[in-house]
Amino acid sequence: MQSFQEKLVEAVKRKREAEGLSIRALSAAVGISFSSLARIERGEGQPDNNSKIRLLQWLGTDAEAAGLGFDNVAFVHFRAGKNIQSPTVQALLEAADCLRRSLGKVDDRTAHVAVEDSASESAPLSKDELEQIAYKFRADLGLAEAQPIDSLKIEVEGVEVVRAGQTNCLDQKTVDYLRERASGEWSAMSVPLDVEHERWAVLLNDGHTLERQRVTVLEEFWHILLGHKLTKIARIAEAFGRTYDKTEEHDAYYLASATLLPKAALIEAVGKNRSSEQIAGVYGTSSELVDYRVKRLGLWREHVGKRVSLSSD
Repeated sequence: MQSFQEKLVEAVKRKREAEGLSIRALSAAVGISFSSLARIERGEGQPDNNSKIRLLQWLGTDAEAAGLGFDNVAFVHFRAGKNIQSPTVQALLEAADCLRRSLGKVDDRTAHVAVEDSASESAPLSKDELEQIAYKFRADLGLAEAQPIDSLKIEVEGVEVVRAGQTNCLDQKTVDYLRERASGEWSAMSVPLDVEHERWAVLLNDGHTLERQRVTVLEEFWHILLGHKLTKIARIAEAFGRTYDKTEEHDAYYLASATLLPKAALIEAVGKNRSSEQIAGVYGTSSELVDYRVKRLGLWREHVGKRVSLSSD
């Protein structure tokens, strides 16, 4: 009898070839690296649970025809590493259930039955569109063009931020696990509290630095404010995995960085030869976020002082 993995690989290869897709094209469609997919098809590697979910999502009804499937467990927004471990997912799902019970107006069964959007990735917003969205958001907060903002003080209607170390929904052992041992695996989780997705709870990893928390909470706000589709968390063979949308993750992170580090201020700071550390100190962010923002604005050459000239020959 074929194993689950053998059935999965066979079904994926059959559909890929039927649709005339190369392994590289499939890689772009499902968000699994080309080298990993190639090894999986050759039988030289095993897909982890996250990869299995992405492939099952792509197979759609072909998965059922091949005798494949998985249990849908929950739909949330997840800010975590791609390969977050199953015990961490389990702990966060328990927290999500508790947040729904304590803050929501629906029972657990209803909360888990969320509307699933198309598995295809969203169309990306242009850089100009993202900059304009961030500019308007800052204007709505009443901020001056270059004024720093502590995003941990922002209030969004219908959204309650719950710090992991301060919630009553987790026992101390689980809190310690999520904030210490598993701290590097996750940053935040946004949980819909009603079926209309008008009310949310954001569980924030307050074991991280304040600089990291500031960008994390903004990412979650932007996922909610842009109406991004929920992450599917599912169980396969008693372990957990999840889906994710690279475009939506990019847009949320870009908007978080643009909200914290306004474009005009960055241009001025770079023009004055301010270092990343100096800029980060003014705006309460990490120097890594400053570097990301400067590079995305095309200012890296000026920032690092690389001169250019024409040869006299």
